[in-house]
Amino acid sequence: MNTKVSTITVNFNHKYFPKLSVEALEAATHPWPVEIVFVDNASTDELSLNFLRQANKEERVKLIESPENLGFAGGNNLGAKNAKGEYLLILNPDTTVREDSIPKMVEYMEQNPDVGILGPRLEYSDGTVQDSCRRDMSFADLIIKRTFLRHIPGLKKRVDKYTMEDFDHSKTQEVELITGACMLIKKDFYDEIGGFDDRYFLFMEDFDLCKKVRAAGKKVVYYPEAIINHYHKRLSAGNIFKLVRKKVFWMHINSAIKYFWKWR
Repeated sequence: MNTKVSTITVNFNHKYFPKLSVEALEAATHPWPVEIVFVDNASTDELSLNFLRQANKEERVKLIESPENLGFAGGNNLGAKNAKGEYLLILNPDTTVREDSIPKMVEYMEQNPDVGILGPRLEYSDGTVQDSCRRDMSFADLIIKRTFLRHIPGLKKRVDKYTMEDFDHSKTQEVELITGACMLIKKDFYDEIGGFDDRYFLFMEDFDLCKKVRAAGKKVVYYPEAIINHYHKRLSAGNIFKLVRKKVFWMHINSAIKYFWKWR
């Protein structure tokens, strides 16, 4: 039987999360083969790397070890090149699938060929729904969201519009952008539009992919009937004086500049 879905997960020192992710995928019910592909971005923690190497020996996963850190976009592209599935499920290492999540997503895609990329409902460990959809935004919107400026009433309203605070997370609907923690796309279409733009090392590559999907005439859809658990930790928010001293903050700024220049 041909492989229906390949999950693509990029690991970089994610400790115990890859084990949780793989075990959830193995426990889920699929009517067809699912290939579990992990790309390790030159991790140095023994916990995640030892598990993935052993799982690879046992043929539980396909492990691709990169000699250098390719970032999120480059790592996923490397995984996609080595994947055999008809569909690619981009999946963060800090996520676990529900038993029926993947079949539901595939079924929806096959019933709606005009959909280019599908994002499920993401839930934190306490059951809170993650705001995983966005409207197209400006560079200023990103800066406001990540600094004290978001607390100013007029600017808060602007950020609330971009982060879709008015969005009903219980309804399936077309959106402009979805976050890259989990997204399903057909492999041939992924290849057709060039996959992720690996000029982004971290941040904005998921929104860029959504823009490319829409530019190709396909829809980006949020689909809450499928649920994925996300043990998410925010990387780029907080006090502005602390932020400017963090490398990850400047990665986000660098990616944002590339994104808005590209789509100007």
